[in-house]
Amino acid sequence: MQIQIYHLQNSRSQRIVWLCEELKLDYELITFTEYKQEQEMQTHPHAFKKFPTVAFRKNEQDNFSILTEISAITDFLCHVHNKLNVNICTDLEEIKYFYYWKNFADASFMPNLALKQIFAQIVQYTPFPVRLIAKFFKYAFDQNYLNAALQQQMQLINQHLQQHTWMAGAQFSNADILMWFPLSACQQLSNGFQSFEAINTYLTRIESRPAFQTACLKGQWSTSVFKNYWSKAN
Repeated sequence: MQIQIYHLQNSRSQRIVWLCEELKLDYELITFTEYKQEQEMQTHPHAFKKFPTVAFRKNEQDNFSILTEISAITDFLCHVHNKLNVNICTDLEEIKYFYYWKNFADASFMPNLALKQIFAQIVQYTPFPVRLIAKFFKYAFDQNYLNAALQQQMQLINQHLQQHTWMAGAQFSNADILMWFPLSACQQLSNGFQSFEAINTYLTRIESRPAFQTACLKGQWSTSVFKNYWSKAN
């Protein structure tokens, strides 16, 4: 199978680069530096210019088929190559963990982080004379919902990782690839989110994987840019 990955630097699409390294796939990586470069974006094959986007075809004579949505891409590639999904012979509890955390990553956890960014950017781009009003709304929403929700989510994840090596239990899986990005992003929001020992150990374990390190090099991952982007959302 010929695979092309349309990847936005320092974004959630880094997980697909990592996934392909874990699966040991051959792929062509087409990296974009930012959304706003209009000339560069014209080469993107998806109408909505979404990241990540994967184009694939079985044979040279076939047309490329396009797939977006990160959960769909990870499920598809893991299914096709029969790797990084939990084995059907695995303990039922681990199968439950696998499906729960795999969906939790972008269905429950990431939306709260995205809201943090949205409110921070609303404040940033609100004209100065009325910026104080935008700051008030952001503060009120943070204090009355977002901060507590993220704290509860981090506590839940930390409790799980105190008793399990990986999100599905004993074996590394697609769920770990999906959970890595929101966990890392949440840690940059405030020092309070960096004090969960089990999560810190888990992220260190992830970062020590050779496939992860290779993916960071190929995907042009910048830890400093990532930290700066998410710390501004606090």
